[in-house]
Amino acid sequence: MATKLDKTIKREIEIDGQAYMITISPEGVKLTQKGFRKGQEVSWKEILGGGKSPQSEGMDSGDRTGADRGTSGMGSREGGGGNDFGGGLGGGFR
Repeated sequence: MATKLDKTIKREIEIDGQAYMITISPEGVKLTQKGFRKGQEVSWKEILGGGKSPQSEGMDSGDRTGADRGTSGMGSREGGGGNDFGGGLGGGFR
């Protein structure tokens, strides 16, 4: 039997040498670069396709490359926050 997700849990992960915090809650998932406050959030309904995130509106799967947005990856502190996650989970992350 699985444990019900009734409170928020946080874990640190490393992606391409960068540390991130992933927060999993009953409402959804949030990925934030460590040392930053804002991150990318997606609800469980958005993951299942029941709702569109404001970030993915008007975009098709061909519009999600770094070259199309004029970025080359995760961003940096100097570049405005590092919240550019380039692809990912269910269309909420971009």
